[in-house]
Amino acid sequence: MQFTRIPTVTGAILFDPSRISAPRDADFDPLWLEQQGRIRGLAQGRGNAWFLTPRQPGEAALVLRHFRRGGLLARFIHDQYLWRGESATRSFSELRLLGLIEAQGLSAARPVAARYVREGLSYRADLLTALIEDTRSLARCLSTGVSRLQWWQIGQTLRAFHDEGIFHADLNAHNILIDAEGAVHLVDFDRGRRRSLGRWRAQNLQRLKRSLEKLGLGQDPSALHAAWEALQTGYSLPRKAPLR
Repeated sequence: MQFTRIPTVTGAILFDPSRISAPRDADFDPLWLEQQGRIRGLAQGRGNAWFLTPRQPGEAALVLRHFRRGGLLARFIHDQYLWRGESATRSFSELRLLGLIEAQGLSAARPVAARYVREGLSYRADLLTALIEDTRSLARCLSTGVSRLQWWQIGQTLRAFHDEGIFHADLNAHNILIDAEGAVHLVDFDRGRRRSLGRWRAQNLQRLKRSLEKLGLGQDPSALHAAWEALQTGYSLPRKAPLR
């Protein structure tokens, strides 16, 4: 996938010209977008994600995410990152990884545009992706029940990503989406990257299991065991076709 770069007064924007035409800094500004009546929803977590209507006919509905820090450091530095060069910015890195993921036929948010705003030795970053319509997070689905088949499909999807060496740095139940047709998608690849096959795959799965335990599934050992067994069954089968 070929991205186009536009320099700005304070940084740069990288984008897919087939999905958005000549984006500007304003396209990453929630206040301006609200004035334009383009914000249709908001998801709050470590960092806010705004759901946007299309800029113009023929373009997709979008998700705007502003990069924010997690952990203890977030108490002091909310959204600034150390400048280590343009190619190392969180937004450009994730956009390029999403382009690679799409090229492999994997189910994730489609890359649209990314920007960074440099401020001396630090920078701030934002990312635009295409909205995956009619989805619920696995975390929300837990409250109404997840079928054995759905756990199996989650496992198969994770195996497809791992077979391509795609490492999700924050694999948890909030970053796994299930659409109205039951298809599974992964989102939020901040700090993700492509790695050679290794022990990280098992560690990645264990991170997800801990997430499920924290969300209450661990309070019912038999339910957790059944869910995890079905997920591992799906994971044990190698990928045979694109999961679009």
